[in-house]
Amino acid sequence: MSNKDRLQLLLDGGTPDVPPQWELVFQIPQAMFGMDPAPIHSAAYASEAARDEAFCNFHLDVAERLIEECDWAAIPPHNAGSPQSIIATRKRVGEHALVPGYEGGGVFWMPSGTDMLGFAVHLFEQPDDLRAEARRKCDAAKEQLKREADAGVDFFVLTYDFGYNDAPFVAPKHFEWLVVPYLTEIVQMAHDLGKKAILHSDGCLTRIIDQIYSTGLDGYQSVDPQGGMDIAQVRARYPEWLLMGNVPCNLLQDVDDSAIRSAVRQCMTHGGIGKRYILSTSNCIFHGMPPESYRIMLDEYRAMCAEAACITDQAGRG
Repeated sequence: MSNKDRLQLLLDGGTPDVPPQWELVFQIPQAMFGMDPAPIHSAAYASEAARDEAFCNFHLDVAERLIEECDWAAIPPHNAGSPQSIIATRKRVGEHALVPGYEGGGVFWMPSGTDMLGFAVHLFEQPDDLRAEARRKCDAAKEQLKREADAGVDFFVLTYDFGYNDAPFVAPKHFEWLVVPYLTEIVQMAHDLGKKAILHSDGCLTRIIDQIYSTGLDGYQSVDPQGGMDIAQVRARYPEWLLMGNVPCNLLQDVDDSAIRSAVRQCMTHGGIGKRYILSTSNCIFHGMPPESYRIMLDEYRAMCAEAACITDQAGRG
């Protein structure tokens, strides 16, 4: 069974022999593969379409390496949300990996620093204005999901950061009316289109995670340890929920073999093997991450998959 097949089985409601793995974003092609994006950025192009095609082709060249050398189960489009990018990605790698669609503006989530004061004022003094804006955002997101489904995505990733490191971006009583009804509609639209929806959110979601689960989301990515999210506790609370992530990105900033391997084992054990889980970092493969750190993470993942296969084989012989 390939990792693509394992991911599809998870999306279909099953549990594969071992978890698949992939990442939402990959930002180190030069360090990992010697593939330098600088010439693509600096080249002159006859049109914006030609420029986008060059970026897309480079992204897909990297994607082929990720599938072949890193066993990625899914490949995000170069231009997330673009039907043309989705179609190009499916054409090049769709035989070997699933293609997710992304949506990142359908509900309110953590405001930027410059917007934070104004948002807080509206939350307490003009909640009806926020409700009206929430409706507009939700309706636009549902139309976006339709366009991406028509282009051929296999599932959706909803990228809404709901948490700071110690608390959600709004109190649970506000989250209940500001986010939950609209997120529920977006998830239902994904389901109406025959697709599953996975939430990406960094931060501490402990106080709102029941509300998030109640929206019908099929999965939750990040399970951010820097936000105090313990994958063993989340798994115990929602034993059948599809979880993804929890390998701490801060550990991958340095090449610490034992710490990285221990984190992978924690995730694979509690996430994990024999459970509905996708291995990934708690965010993404970010600029500046030493490739050796990612290689250690992948090596431990493969070792645990091999151990699981050996145990299964021995049990079968017994």
